[in-house]
Amino acid sequence: MVDHSSIISKIKPSIALVIAVNAEGKPIGTGSGFVFSKKNILVTCNHVIKDVPSIFIKFPDVEQIISAKTVVRDEEHDLALLKFDDKNREPLKMIDIKNVKEGMGVLFAGYPLSMQELTTHQGILSAITKDITGAVTYLIDGTVNSGNSGCPLMDENGMVIGIVNAKRRERSDLLTKVENMSMGAVSLHGVDLVEIYHALINNVQLGIGYAVPASYIPEHKEIKNDAIKKEEAATVEKVKSEKIIK
Repeated sequence: MVDHSSIISKIKPSIALVIAVNAEGKPIGTGSGFVFSKKNILVTCNHVIKDVPSIFIKFPDVEQIISAKTVVRDEEHDLALLKFDDKNREPLKMIDIKNVKEGMGVLFAGYPLSMQELTTHQGILSAITKDITGAVTYLIDGTVNSGNSGCPLMDENGMVIGIVNAKRRERSDLLTKVENMSMGAVSLHGVDLVEIYHALINNVQLGIGYAVPASYIPEHKEIKNDAIKKEEAATVEKVKSEKIIK
């Protein structure tokens, strides 16, 4: 068995837990992201931070959480770039696309199932597909869970191949409808069926995962925004008080 401990130690400081926060300062969802291109730019999936007023990130080697701002969205490829204030984070490097081949060994590291500890999985790049528009998708033979969205798909040397997307699933249209159902509408013996559906969807382990090629990551465009640091600080304190952040 290959020992990946040195690679994990190298990439770990650049992979963050992404926390979506509502207007009341309560975390409503989590995902993953990684530093890419510049030291203060984080890549994640757009659906992780879509339609939320506040975004926070936490790196595994520090206790504090820091605020982040969306600077670029690419809804077509479900990608987003976040800007954050920490220029000590080294960006992960992208592989030469000519070296991406079906059957190669891959690693992906993120925060599945709302975990706060970075978790790394291994597998193989099982297929490279192309739809009728020419858009490429990587299929991963590996354990992808909710929360892995936005984490880097890497070769065995830690070079970025793509961005994992846990929302890309078979019959995702049906599952999205279930996820959007309101709790409290249907119950059986006092148990909320919608809540059960949500738990099953979020905890099922998929034998195959999807990733967007790293070549689709949009370029960063500087957007100056000096917004309301006092309000951000107050929101940070609210987030810290929630159980999801310890």
